[in-house]
Order: sequence, then C-alpha cells, then structure tokens
Amino acid sequence: MLQSSRLSLQVVLESANAEISNGDAREFGKGELAVVAVLAENVTLRKALADSSESAEKKQQLLRTLFSTRTTEPVLRSSEVAVGQRWARTQDLVTSLEVAGVTAIAAAAQATGRLGQVEEEVFRFARLCESEHELARALDSDASAQSKRELIADLLAGKAEADTITLIEQAAVYPRGLRVATALDQYSDILAARQQRSVADVTVARPLSEAQTEKLAAALSSSYGRDLVLNVQVDPEVIGGVRVQVGDEMMSSTVADRLADVKRKLTR
Repeated sequence: MLQSSRLSLQVVLESANAEISNGDAREFGKGELAVVAVLAENVTLRKALADSSESAEKKQQLLRTLFSTRTTEPVLRSSEVAVGQRWARTQDLVTSLEVAGVTAIAAAAQATGRLGQVEEEVFRFARLCESEHELARALDSDASAQSKRELIADLLAGKAEADTITLIEQAAVYPRGLRVATALDQYSDILAARQQRSVADVTVARPLSEAQTEKLAAALSSSYGRDLVLNVQVDPEVIGGVRVQVGDEMMSSTVADRLADVKRKLTR
C-alpha cells in the first residue's frame, strides 16, 4: 500500500478495534468478511465506494442503502469509516475491510485462548496448499464456492477450529487475485499482530526439539526486539543450519546456501 492507504488503514483498524471491544468480535469479523465477499465480486460497486472524487457522505449513504438489511450496525459503522477514507487503489479499500475482519476473528479466538491454535492451523494449511498441488489447483480454480466449502469441510471438519475454517473458506472463495496460500500467509501475519507479535518462518534440515525451538525463539525475539511466533518447516535440502525469514528480511546460515554462494564465486 502507498502511504495514503496505509494511513487510511490505520483509521479503519482503530474503528474496528473499538467495535470489537464493545461487541461480539466473531460476529463483527464475519460481517466484515461478508462485505468483502460482496465487493470482491462487484467491481462497479467497489470502485464507487473507493472513488476519491465522490464525497464521503455520498459513499457512506450508498453503503448503508445496500447493506443496512444485510449486516449489523457495528459492521455498517466500521465500513462507513472505511469508505470515508482516501485510498490510492480501489483494492486497498477492500483489503482494509478484510484486515479488519480477520483482526476481529483473531480477537474472538484470543478471547477463548485459541488464537495460537488458529495461527498454527492457518499456517499449516497454507503449507499444505504449497506441497499438495492438486489441493492448491482445486482451491485456486474457478470452481463454485459451494464445492470449495465442501472440500474444506471434508478436510478439516472436526480437525480444526471453527475460526480457522472461516478464514480458509474466505481465502479460497474470495481470493481477490491471490493464491490461497498467499492469502493465508497474510492472514497469519494479522493473527500474529493481534498479539503484537511477528511470524518468523524457520526452515531447518531436521525437526527441532522443544528445547531447541524455545532457545531459537528466545534468540530471535531478542534480536528483533519483539516476540516472534516460530513457524518451523523441515526441508532436507537445506542440509544443515537454519534459514529464517521475518517479513521481507531473510537470514540464512544453511549449508545449502553457503555451497551455492561458493559456486557463484567460482563461476564468476
């Protein structure tokens, strides 16, 4: 997002957090994601609501006219705040509502002590999509919403938190041009941010023991100056060492990377 949209997103999140604090976070989150679903499928409507040449009042009136009988008052209020902001791109408006919705789902899970479990399940499903190409093709395809929901239910019913399934369905049915795995990775960052933590994607050659995981988490958290959630992946191709990615920053001490670096120098 450009700076103007980032500032607008902050306003939307402040509004959403106020609604979350004063009401049913899960209902609010699902309501915001339902608004996203409508806008994701209606390019004319989302352009009208994000049009910077129109007054905020006119756009808010349009929003209320269309959604007053379809959602709750808290969702309407927060969505009105969103359409009243200035957005560099039309999609940034929809993204802001999606971030607000996922943040609310995170708050609901946090209130019942299940946020960590939801984080883990969303991350693992994203990795499953990356490793199981048939699953990824099915969820990234133009198949109907119902068929995608049925597939997700077959895979996860009774095996994952309800909030996890809500988020995976949203990513699969309303991807907004993203691969499901990519959308879920973005959701993972939002879930982590709810606890004022960041996600560190860690790749190792062999599984880490609990003690090793705790030691690595403590070292990385100290290095970055904030708590980090470790999502550990095992990849024998790294041979040894560890690769860590936090956001756009990558740190690597793997044998495979060192060998690749030596090869590059020898071929210069």
